[in-house]
Amino acid sequence: MGTRVGIVLHKLHGIDFNNEFTSVVEQTLPFLRDSTEYSLDIILEEKFDNAYHLDSYLGHIYSISRDVLITKELFFTNINVLFNLSENNLLYDVIFAQESATSPNYKCKKLKIFQLSPISESYNGTFQPLERNQYRVSAVGGTFDHIHDGHKILLSVASFITNEKLIIGLTNQELLANKQHKALLEPFSVRSANVEEFLKLLKPSLKIEIIAIRDVCGPTGTVPDIQALIVSRETLGGGKIVNKTRLDRGLSELDIIVVNVLGGQEDDGWKEKMSSTELRERHSKKLSK
Repeated sequence: MGTRVGIVLHKLHGIDFNNEFTSVVEQTLPFLRDSTEYSLDIILEEKFDNAYHLDSYLGHIYSISRDVLITKELFFTNINVLFNLSENNLLYDVIFAQESATSPNYKCKKLKIFQLSPISESYNGTFQPLERNQYRVSAVGGTFDHIHDGHKILLSVASFITNEKLIIGLTNQELLANKQHKALLEPFSVRSANVEEFLKLLKPSLKIEIIAIRDVCGPTGTVPDIQALIVSRETLGGGKIVNKTRLDRGLSELDIIVVNVLGGQEDDGWKEKMSSTELRERHSKKLSK
């Protein structure tokens, strides 16, 4: 059985993420191992009301946290950034709580308090309006193999803007025949369970419907109730195909919500992005040792 470690941040405004927050993440390293049975939960107590504001913080926090874990070759350790929680009934082996955080609200075996000195530089900016629970029914699609930080950002924004039902288009196994290291691809049932488990951490009240994708559009090409499709910047082209297909079938266009890619640059084809292919390759190397 692995260990669950938490970091509780009360206020995000003015945090020195590159130095002081990095130092806090480094303190969790002795409790973690390179296994999906070990989890680092970063709990944000500040409430979000804008999806793009949330996306910017998620990218920053996941990226810095993973960079710290990678210094100890912790590629498979789970990182979960949790936000807008109504309650958290998880039991933590240890929690690192910011001095002003409401630490008594969390169950833990050991509590460590840390201080963060505010800096004048802020991580805030001007964001387009995209509110919490803006859409009744939304959709997101992908393979979600070896669920990683980039997947989690996509699912986090999707759950944030969805009020009632989130439809997950999950790539069917038959469409993955040409994937690299295909022998290490997780079966549909495992990928489905991992997606649902993460979403339940974020928003237990959200209805989740997982549908196997056997073509380009999946459920977004046929389900009239869907109002929005959440895509990464890398897969924006797929969203355009979906809307063309819907119009051809007499359905309304979807709002396309674009989430940033974690790592990499558009100019080089996102070569440095976090990917399931990389994780399968690392898994293959671990098995060969």
